Amino acid sequence: MSYKDFTEMSVWQKAFKLLLRIYDLTKKFPKEEKYGIIDNTRRAANSVTNNIAEGFGRYEKYDKTRFYKISRGSAYEIVNQIMVSHALSYINNLENEELIKSYKEVIEELDMMIKSLETSDRKRTRY
Repeated sequence: MSYKDFTEMSVWQKAFKLLLRIYDLTKKFPKEEKYGIIDNTRRAANSVTNNIAEGFGRYEKYDKTRFYKISRGSAYEIVNQIMVSHALSYINNLENEELIKSYKEVIEELDMMIKSLETSDRKRTRY
């Protein structure tokens, strides 16, 4: 599928909504976590959307997939941060389950994009 802009990509849209959710949730975390889990989680959430956008802007398939893979890694980092937040009782069971499920959906969509690009014979793919 061809997009005119990265903001049209469903994976970016999902990740952006999750990014806003992460900011909202981490506002409620203890102040002593400002330079710890809050900062790490927000950076990882930003990395997911930023790398999708940067990958979109790259011309070569190799460059695109490299940034999509970085985004995927950041999504897994957030899953870990969510688990830590839950273990520390910063988020409840429902928030934990919903966020992990949602980030795994982002990961699955990134996996499909990466596979499509890596198996494509076309030189120009507009993911």
